[in-house]
Amino acid sequence: MSSSIFRKSIGLLALLPVLLIAPASAQEEEAAPESEQPQGPLRIRFMERPVALEPEFDPQLPEIVPSDLAIDPEADPEFVRRMNSIREYSEIVESIEESGGVWASGLSEQLASIGELEQQQDNHPGAIAAFDRSIHISRISNGLHTLDQIPMLESMIDSYLVLGDWEQVDLYNNYLFFVQQKAYGSEDPRIIPVLDRLATWNMQAFNLGYGESLAVRLSSAQLLFRAAVRLVGRHFGRDDERFVRYLRNLAISSYQVARYPEYRSEVDRPEFRGTQELLADRLNQGGSILPQGYGLGEAALRGIIEYYEQNSQDVYSIAEVITHLGDWHLLFDRRRSADFYYLRAWEMLAAEENAEELVQKLFGQVTLIPTYVQEPRNLNIHVNSASIETFNFDYADVELDVTALGQARSIEVLSEETQENKLMLSRLRREVRSSRFRPILEGGVPIRSGRHQFRYRYWY
Repeated sequence: MSSSIFRKSIGLLALLPVLLIAPASAQEEEAAPESEQPQGPLRIRFMERPVALEPEFDPQLPEIVPSDLAIDPEADPEFVRRMNSIREYSEIVESIEESGGVWASGLSEQLASIGELEQQQDNHPGAIAAFDRSIHISRISNGLHTLDQIPMLESMIDSYLVLGDWEQVDLYNNYLFFVQQKAYGSEDPRIIPVLDRLATWNMQAFNLGYGESLAVRLSSAQLLFRAAVRLVGRHFGRDDERFVRYLRNLAISSYQVARYPEYRSEVDRPEFRGTQELLADRLNQGGSILPQGYGLGEAALRGIIEYYEQNSQDVYSIAEVITHLGDWHLLFDRRRSADFYYLRAWEMLAAEENAEELVQKLFGQVTLIPTYVQEPRNLNIHVNSASIETFNFDYADVELDVTALGQARSIEVLSEETQENKLMLSRLRREVRSSRFRPILEGGVPIRSGRHQFRYRYWY
């Protein structure tokens, strides 16, 4: 956890361009210009949820906010103020060092302030260096496991996330959990947001394909979310709003387990089983350490329905979460169960005064399921990936029919096919064909419907 770790990682990153351009032959032949080197076929790495195309309306795709743009002082009037503040804090640091030495306890707060300002300036290496030193001084002054270091650790992780340094994100997220679990124990309510943060990172790491075992990512996420659900229920009751969020995250992790069933048995390997059993013990979490798919997802969605039935007066919201359970059954080809829950939700809406409007909103168009999985899908989950923002992106418009079983049929890519995007559009078409959609309902019954148009954004 020392500053030498940061310097070492920066040193390795600095060497990376040299390693990449190093000559392959013993004669150290000069590499050919990039424009002359053979280029492999372009492949899709991530694919976002589609947006429906409607006549005379531009589809509202998620906004792309570049994370590596330098701040323009003229566009950000706070830029100069922050730079002046950094300079002032740096002068205070120098003054404290002169009187108390480089490990003086008063330095930690000043360095943390510098780190926050550098982070706001998008100078994340500078922010990490400041936070790292602040943490070390705090540990020297207050002990290795002091809770004073927590805010700096969290901020440093945020900067590593922006830089896409997954190794450091993983290292410090686990250290953050270790420090707080040691301080609070397994049953203290203060550990709940800690469980949430580490579980969320494990799900993010899974989607990035990062880690020695992706099965362990799913197992860890489920153990942590299950512990969070249990503690929220115990300390705050099942009507706490966090209860729904953690249950939904359990459903998302269960969906990933169902999509990649080959990972489930991997956790049973000796090199992984021990670490997962240790995590379960630390969490006082019983049950299987193996990632759970269909059953856990169904139970989580039922728990969400129960929450809304007890705490919401909004009929549409209740019908919507019931529909999510119908979607879940449809994903697993359990048509009778899916039809049952779709009809139940439809009848609830049909009994309302504005029934036509509500039914049209929920069942009047086809919708990619599950609806609560919003993250772009990694199409090469087995390969450690950089952050999505580092890839190029393009769009493809697709027209398709949807059967009563939610299957995509008669798929036609409307966008122009070129030599460059031919393979990518072929892969996109296969992904669309394997997708499931919630079908349109008429009279509470799913029907086949045709010529739906969607725009997909994909990254390559």
